[in-house]
Amino acid sequence: MKRQIGLVRCCLIGMATASALFALSPCPRADDFGAKDLVEALDGIGELSTFAWAVHQCMISDILSERGPFTIFAPNEEAFLNLPAESIEMLFSLDNRDALEGLLACHVAPDLVLCSEVLHDSSITALNDEVLNLVRKNGAVYVRGARIVKPDIRCGNGVIHIIDQVILNND
Repeated sequence: MKRQIGLVRCCLIGMATASALFALSPCPRADDFGAKDLVEALDGIGELSTFAWAVHQCMISDILSERGPFTIFAPNEEAFLNLPAESIEMLFSLDNRDALEGLLACHVAPDLVLCSEVLHDSSITALNDEVLNLVRKNGAVYVRGARIVKPDIRCGNGVIHIIDQVILNND
């Protein structure tokens, strides 16, 4: 069990290191992904490699390839590294796809929300019917306590906001 946790942690550290290399390249601009769908865009953003991998493991990748629009609040690599070891093991276990899919569903909303348009506190409902409160504070926008560190990455069927924490389900 401890060996599995260590292996998962090593994999996440490796992904974070690879992401750091991608971070040295220019950040995606709002028009960089144009007609690409959200899944294709996630695959092209190095600092979202763990989130992109998780999306491909679940049925949510099919949903995010549809017409949309969708808003994704995608945790960066550091956000996953900050999760407790038990949570990492549970989420990334091949036997527990339901937990991973539930987690991903609270990071996606079936609507388009641009940070540039969030002028006051508001909310949006995620795919799992949980309410995600958006709060503007000191020039930054937060979703359920996670700060949006790279907003408004536009794609053909929605927008991606990179966040600094994993949003946990209310369950």
